[in-house]
Amino acid sequence: MDAEPQPRQVATSILAVVLWLVSFALGLQGIYFLTQIIALIRVRLGGSVDEATTASLGWVFILGLLFLIFIIASTEYHLKRVGKPESWRLFGWTIAVELSLLVLYYIL
Repeated sequence: MDAEPQPRQVATSILAVVLWLVSFALGLQGIYFLTQIIALIRVRLGGSVDEATTASLGWVFILGLLFLIFIIASTEYHLKRVGKPESWRLFGWTIAVELSLLVLYYIL
């Protein structure tokens, strides 16, 4: 028979799912922030707004694909290491990078 999970294991699993959902939502917002930052840089370097808008569609596709790969890989990583320091460290780095994109977006 399987042993019943401890209440602490259930709590850490729920916290991991909530943090994963937060990092997922921040990642989607990060795609928007990066496309806007790239468009801003392109316009400041002499491109037109129409060209930057058209190029943004390609950037959304590329960043979305990269984010999809990251989400699948990090989900597998967290499933194998839920409740361990490596999992919390990855959550910390992920959310820190996504929040830094938010800060960078509002600074520029």
